[in-house]
Amino acid sequence: MSISDDAEFSDAWRRDGPRVAAYVRRHVPPDDVQDVVAETFVQAWRRWHDVPRPPIAWLIAAARKVVGNSRRSARRRGALHDRLVLLDVAARPSEDAGLLATDRVAALEALAALPEEQREALLLIAWDGLTPDAAAGVLGIRPGTFRVRAHRARAALHELSSPADPRAALPNRPLTEGGLR
Repeated sequence: MSISDDAEFSDAWRRDGPRVAAYVRRHVPPDDVQDVVAETFVQAWRRWHDVPRPPIAWLIAAARKVVGNSRRSARRRGALHDRLVLLDVAARPSEDAGLLATDRVAALEALAALPEEQREALLLIAWDGLTPDAAAGVLGIRPGTFRVRAHRARAALHELSSPADPRAALPNRPLTEGGLR
């Protein structure tokens, strides 16, 4: 980069940095805002000759991609944690600990075997107590699409259950008060 490019980039940082931060602030937790803005400007620095002038639209588009990457990374990091928490909860003793723990572990294993989208559909209904319309809103999909996803998840759980032992995939007791509707 030349001296004029350095100056132009610095001007963009001062002028557009706060606008990019305002955009990012609407999409990530406060602790992550500066990291996303910094990554956005690192990408701009690397490709400064390709960035159109004025750069604000390009910077916000780049920030949007960084936000998406950040969310995907967080989901991947959280997936293992979530599974461990579920197994920990399932392993807690209760009044009929032997049967309940076996039932819970079987249900959790069946849920873990489902594709992420189907598992999330069932959990939003059964564990979070949402209606299908509300769950569709949470996922940002149409209610009909959600209902198909939940139907497929239930069908997959049914296939996972063994005819010899109907408790193999799901417990006799509901996973929550609402159960797997």
